[in-house]
Amino acid sequence: MKKNIVLLIMIVSLTGCLWEKIEITSDYIINGNWSEHVNSIEINKLRLKKDSTINPFANLNQAEILEKLEDDTSFIFVGNVKYNGEKYSTRKVFFNKKNNFLWWTTKGDTQIETIGSLQKNTWYKFSSLGNYPYIVYIYVDSANKVHRFTVNQSNW
Repeated sequence: MKKNIVLLIMIVSLTGCLWEKIEITSDYIINGNWSEHVNSIEINKLRLKKDSTINPFANLNQAEILEKLEDDTSFIFVGNVKYNGEKYSTRKVFFNKKNNFLWWTTKGDTQIETIGSLQKNTWYKFSSLGNYPYIVYIYVDSANKVHRFTVNQSNW
């Protein structure tokens, strides 16, 4: 019985290491998990729910993030990263420059070449990151520094 538990813990630990790094700044994202077949992204601007407060400089847990933030439907964009000669897993996808693909709203009624740099003092949610099983929440502070919180929604 103890061997099975140890084996299970080892498998879960090793599986968690299979995902590559994702780097997000206010101007671009690099997703080491993207490939020719898996290369999507969804970016949602978030706002605080009514009567909520949240300190983006604290060590927040996923319950606090999920309970206090909600989508701002004025900014929800989806993209499929197209091949441009660069390796998918190391490619910088810019928010404020053309990337050789279009961003579109989840309603599909708007397509644009750039979505602009991420705004200061604003929360964002990054999902549909290929085979990466987590959702990444970020806060861009007044100095344009990104504070990252990774959430496993399958536990929620």
